[in-house]
Amino acid sequence: MTHNQSGMNDIGAAWQTLIDLWDAFLGRLPFILIGLLVLAMFYVAARMVKSMVRAGGRRTQLNPALADLLGRLVSVVIVVLGIFVAAVIVFPTFRPGDLMAGLGITSIAAGFAFKDILQNFLAGILLLWRQPFRIGDQIRTGEFEGTVQDINTRSTKIQTYDGELVTVPNMEVYSRSILVRTAYEKRRSHFTVGIGYSDSIEEAREVIAKVLRDTDGVLPDPSPWIHVTELAPSSVNLTVYFWTDAHQTAVLKTGNMVATGIKLALDRAGIDIPYPHEVVWFHDKTDGSRNRHEGRADSHLRPEPQSLSR
Repeated sequence: MTHNQSGMNDIGAAWQTLIDLWDAFLGRLPFILIGLLVLAMFYVAARMVKSMVRAGGRRTQLNPALADLLGRLVSVVIVVLGIFVAAVIVFPTFRPGDLMAGLGITSIAAGFAFKDILQNFLAGILLLWRQPFRIGDQIRTGEFEGTVQDINTRSTKIQTYDGELVTVPNMEVYSRSILVRTAYEKRRSHFTVGIGYSDSIEEAREVIAKVLRDTDGVLPDPSPWIHVTELAPSSVNLTVYFWTDAHQTAVLKTGNMVATGIKLALDRAGIDIPYPHEVVWFHDKTDGSRNRHEGRADSHLRPEPQSLSR
């Protein structure tokens, strides 16, 4: 009997606890509804501010990716602030300062754990803000070269000229030297052409200049340059400078047409493009030693030097 009474008392206590919780919930229900309403208002305000930041970025010609990132950051800050305000309304004893103090040590540990992520995030913001290059530019950073496909808060994506996609962390891109090949509309190319010592330099200049004038893709301004840059052992070297469109496809296509045209034009003009060669002299020292040993001073008996060109 005593055991049954104890069980009934436990059930009654549990039921009373549920009733008390329900009464407490009903008592806090108006505050909960007000807190949810305040949170909804902050959420709507965050969406509106996000749209305003994006619109302001378009008006000021800000990088669209940066404008979108700033809009998201501002909206997140507003929503977090709304959560704190709603929590204070629902739970009057809640103090955001106490929460921030409690998170102090945790935030330090998280900072070390997410160091690389934070560095790439900040580097991404700086890349989007300072814009050393843009999406569509052709760049070289480190060992990678190609066309920039995307810049986000973590990495920069580059499509190489071989059609491969490279994802480079933003911190590496920002901390390295960057060669932006399409920063300007024009780009200069050059290569060396060798002619024989017996050929006319001025005639070769005229032949090469005509090829450059007649080749599509070679820009007339700045004008091409043809300079003698070296008197090599086997040739007189002319360096040909010319300007093309900055994109890699135009550079390669125009360079191929120029090199092919120069070779054919020099052949038609009878101007030699020599290959490296050496002249080696052989002396027959055996006969000379025997003649000296025998005391012969007849110079006509000494063999003539022979040459071998290759």
